[in-house]
Amino acid sequence: MTDLNTEPNTEPADSQLADLRTRAAAPHAGAADCLAFGQTLLQGAGRDKAGQSEALAALVRAYQLDPSCEPTLLHTIAQTAFIVRDWALVDSATTLLLKQNAEDANALIWRAAAVQQRNDFDTAERLLRRAVRVVPGNPVALHKLALCIKEQARLAEAEALLRQVLVLSPNNAHALFDLSELEIRTGRFAEGWAHYESRVAFADDLNNAQHALAAISAHWQGESLEGKTLIVYGEQGNGDCLWAVRFLPLLAERARREGGRVIFGHDGPLRHLFERMLPADLPLETSLETRPDFHCGLMSLPLRLGLFEAKGWGAPYLSAEPARVQAWRERVHAHTAGKPGNRRVGLVWNGNPDHIRDRRRSMPVEQLEPLLTVPGVTWFALSPGRSETVAQWRAKGLDVVDLTHHFQSGFDDVAALLTNLDLVVTIDSGPAHLAGALGVPTCLMIDHVSAWFWGDESRATAWYDSIELFRQPEIGAWAPVLAKVRERIEMMRGV
Repeated sequence: MTDLNTEPNTEPADSQLADLRTRAAAPHAGAADCLAFGQTLLQGAGRDKAGQSEALAALVRAYQLDPSCEPTLLHTIAQTAFIVRDWALVDSATTLLLKQNAEDANALIWRAAAVQQRNDFDTAERLLRRAVRVVPGNPVALHKLALCIKEQARLAEAEALLRQVLVLSPNNAHALFDLSELEIRTGRFAEGWAHYESRVAFADDLNNAQHALAAISAHWQGESLEGKTLIVYGEQGNGDCLWAVRFLPLLAERARREGGRVIFGHDGPLRHLFERMLPADLPLETSLETRPDFHCGLMSLPLRLGLFEAKGWGAPYLSAEPARVQAWRERVHAHTAGKPGNRRVGLVWNGNPDHIRDRRRSMPVEQLEPLLTVPGVTWFALSPGRSETVAQWRAKGLDVVDLTHHFQSGFDDVAALLTNLDLVVTIDSGPAHLAGALGVPTCLMIDHVSAWFWGDESRATAWYDSIELFRQPEIGAWAPVLAKVRERIEMMRGV
């Protein structure tokens, strides 16, 4: 099996690459020129998507000029297309590969990934089961099959397969991480938090600050903090940080009791929100000013503090800045004045397109429009960069307002706007966690198998008392979700 995560250890010289680029771009470039440029560029691209995409284009050109110029070229094209998520190219390349060899396990796996993007999980599962038959006992094939089955909400079956993967490759950090998410979503926190630590093995995902901390201090395993300094660093996405920051006061209490010191290392759009909720003896540092004895990721706190129950953690714990709240009150009023009784509802319908689950968690604009026709509602877009869509809605007479150009202070402004709304309607994204942390009533529209925060079937989440969950009954089915959210809004009293 091809190692889909393999990266080269050497990079080509700039002059060599420039020369190859010039030759490949020449009007009469041959397959060998395009192949040499594509291979060399791919060798040095690492995880750089732009470099990978440029290399892919060169390799495709080489194949078009001479399909036989390199025996493994079609495999390289399919694999690279898989990595950069060019699903149309994965489709075409694997079609050719499987015509050549119907039992090409790699091609079966890559093709299954492309098919899943169309929500055709029956076909994807058949392809993956064929791959497992071709290479029985192969952990990569079994892992991909487990994830395909998980997306179909057959969680027990997916877990059994992941455990098979771990028998075959006990130190498989990715499989441990996927297992942890299944355990956490079903409330098995002791096992889940422990397995969630496997993310620390993803060294390539660490930022510079985390590497620097690892070089000068030990990874905290929960030891006594007596006479010690611990730096907790923010990690993963904004939603993860918003969820986990609630545990810092409990950690500060423990350090205070043991005679130790805790510092929160964080710099970003959430900084001021967090500073307002931190205890006085738990400072926030935006750069590595203190040399600690220990370091620890924010998402490790539930494990290290022995928090194995979600119950009791749903109350609000963040607050918006009062002066900013007043400024946003005036902005909101300016758009609702003269509309007595109108409900003020925030709206997030899509997220960061680079998020691995964005295609499943985000909602197509055309499906959302029926919700926006609920009478007596003024909608406030909460995500920047969507002004064109809002303008199109307004042209149709829909009462949607975009004030995101006033988001001068990141999430501080978002928080101030949220506290001036009657309700937030959102997909699974950072604003959902922010609304829950602020205690703002929220309708959270989630895909069929969503992030582990939201559990499996319940309409409520123990992590946020103010959030109500509206879950797809099947993959891609947003219409039933929207219908229920519409009913919820129609039941609200105007203000």
